[in-house]
Amino acid sequence: MSILDSFTNLTNQASAGGDHAAVAGGLLEQLGGAGGVSGLIQSFHQNGAGGLIQQFASGQTQAMDPAAIQQALGSTGLIEGIAQRTGMSADTVRSSLATIVPVLINHVTTNGHVTTDGQPAQTPMPDGGSLVQSILGKLLA
Repeated sequence: MSILDSFTNLTNQASAGGDHAAVAGGLLEQLGGAGGVSGLIQSFHQNGAGGLIQQFASGQTQAMDPAAIQQALGSTGLIEGIAQRTGMSADTVRSSLATIVPVLINHVTTNGHVTTDGQPAQTPMPDGGSLVQSILGKLLA
């Protein structure tokens, strides 16, 4: 069973979060695991959205505009890759990422796993399963 399957099953049990779970699992698979979050942060900076990373790190984790997530990710292919992995439309993936990414960035920066410029920090990154469970717990709370 893949990371994606595990999280989809976990969150489907909590009902409304099924799309977020599938997209969160797909995101980590697409990034190559939790360590790929550094690359995600760097993509935001490279595409002129570094200020959003600062906002997320400081606790402003309200969902962003799906168009802003598209711009921040630029031509990384993440949205399309996650859509292909999950069988969801790119619009659904974009909408879920607009909710997931702020919480993910806040979690990894405030827990000392990664810096706001995308560099590894002192605390090792948790495995993908633990990371997605933490994120989903915050989204479903």
